[in-house]
Amino acid sequence: MSNLNRKYKKESCRTLLGFLRCLIGQRTQIDLYGGIMLVGILIDIDVNHNIQLSQVTMSRPIHKPISFHRLYIRYTNVRYVRIPDDIDVMETIRQDIKQMNPKPNEIVGGGQKKMHVRKGREYERNLPPLRPENYYD
Repeated sequence: MSNLNRKYKKESCRTLLGFLRCLIGQRTQIDLYGGIMLVGILIDIDVNHNIQLSQVTMSRPIHKPISFHRLYIRYTNVRYVRIPDDIDVMETIRQDIKQMNPKPNEIVGGGQKKMHVRKGREYERNLPPLRPENYYD
């Protein structure tokens, strides 16, 4: 999974970036401007939509295919990202949203705050006092 901070993770759920991050580890085809086609395993996508691929085969019109061990593609050069046929688009989006909004018991780490639900005036009356009654004595 790419290293995105919390702000970008929340925003990426609503963009193509969130979906493409779910394709990490999958063999994908990327078409670039100029008729260049790349096929490789998606390693990482950063916040600016720049893409890293491994085990890449680059095909150009009228030229022999070229292989690369690893390749970095700037987002302005990408024309299409083709999704593999074995990927269920809706399920992938659901998993991405679930990862971005985990349930409180699924969160790993310390320092979690308990959320209190307001239930009206009765709830406010039963709250413990902020200071004990003998505080000023």
